[in-house]
Amino acid sequence: MLLGAVDLGSNSFRVEIGQVHGDRITTQSYWKETIRLAGGFDEAGALTPEAQARALGALSRFRERLGNLPPERVRAVGTQAMRAATNSAEFLKKAEAALGYKIDILSGHEEARLVFKGCARTLPPSEKRRLIVDIGGASTELIIGEGLEAERCESFRIGCVNTSIRFFQDGRITAKSIERAVLACQAELEESITRFGAGNYEEAFGSAGTFGAMSDIARASGWSDGTVTLEHLERIRKQLLEAKDVKNIRFDGLKEDRKEVIAGGLAVLLAVYKTLGIETMRPASGALRVGLLYDLLGRVSDKDTRDITVESMMSAAQIDREQAVRVADITEKLYTALRPSASPDDLKYVRWGALLHEVGMNISSSRYHRHSWYVVSNADMPGFGRQDQDIMATFVLSQRGNLKKIEDALDTIITCEAAFALRLAVIFAHARRPVELPVMTFIRKGPRELVVKLDGVWLNAHPLTDVLLKDESAAWAKIGRQVTFERF
Repeated sequence: MLLGAVDLGSNSFRVEIGQVHGDRITTQSYWKETIRLAGGFDEAGALTPEAQARALGALSRFRERLGNLPPERVRAVGTQAMRAATNSAEFLKKAEAALGYKIDILSGHEEARLVFKGCARTLPPSEKRRLIVDIGGASTELIIGEGLEAERCESFRIGCVNTSIRFFQDGRITAKSIERAVLACQAELEESITRFGAGNYEEAFGSAGTFGAMSDIARASGWSDGTVTLEHLERIRKQLLEAKDVKNIRFDGLKEDRKEVIAGGLAVLLAVYKTLGIETMRPASGALRVGLLYDLLGRVSDKDTRDITVESMMSAAQIDREQAVRVADITEKLYTALRPSASPDDLKYVRWGALLHEVGMNISSSRYHRHSWYVVSNADMPGFGRQDQDIMATFVLSQRGNLKKIEDALDTIITCEAAFALRLAVIFAHARRPVELPVMTFIRKGPRELVVKLDGVWLNAHPLTDVLLKDESAAWAKIGRQVTFERF
């Protein structure tokens, strides 16, 4: 089986196709293009047409590389530059069209988790606590974990591209500009000392292009086997000062496309070493794209990280598990009846959202749907992209009350069928005990009109539900949609 991972990084875009051998993945093909997306913002914080053109061209070539891999076997993600762009949503549509696959925009924490997973899979097994430092084009991720799983993750908005633009935009390198860049990065990282500083880990590794470049220089210069010390970084700083300009940089082992951002990358790395008290770091391959492949393997082999996340959130919130499962079962059944063409992926998100519909109950029992929306919107949810969380959060918000609050999202973020299925499930399960659903049929009479025929005998035996269904009909009428409940 082949799996594909696409990393839309802030500096480079990468695509990797892996061949699955049991629980191991080997690289079948790999392709990288330097895009400098983090250097393509205009004054309003939007990606410029030129930056978008570079990106879309690369994605169209990646599409050819991916061939005809089915959608469930490919995961494409965007990182800090796409998180920050003010026109991210507009660009995302064009990017997905060019690539031919859905693209998730990762949160900083989710990016960090996947980086650790990728590095852990390529490093020798160890019981030691490991620190992974991943310096990208526009962000730096710090992760501590053991084995294959991350325990602490954080993302900081400093990378080789944005730091180079901020402090070395004209290409000139001076002692003052390097000092200012290092101090600015240290200020950004200051809050990380307690959780990631010396004493929190036993060995440290560097990942991604910036550290890889420093490691290559150290190896090619005969300083080490690729291990990087603070002394090595100071030697590189000295040689950059002697070069005085990016155009004059000459390092053994340094790739041509790294010259433009080496000064910014060095400043970030110096700040990391000094802030966290790092003495040496070794290179770790794999990083985000390998983490994506292994996370994807879990999805296709019934070890989905997202299932674990939802389960953990349910436990942490101490929700009524029986009620959550009851509502999820009813929602899934009704949604399938209302939308028979729903994909397996759609059904998963509907079920996950329904399972989490009361995750805000321990904050407030009267406005729990709004608190549930906030939790699902903002929690760190391993395995989920930012858009995924937005979809589920809106779905959770739709469960009760007036529909004005989600009117603009209907049929764009969530479907009417999904919202209606969850609202009906909450109504049928209002007594919080097992319920046998009435016989129901759904008849569409137009794009905004639905007739629901129910067993009249059942309704007579459940008078409160009958009243709640009448209220439901009135709620839909207020946003110009007609839902009629009829007896048979």
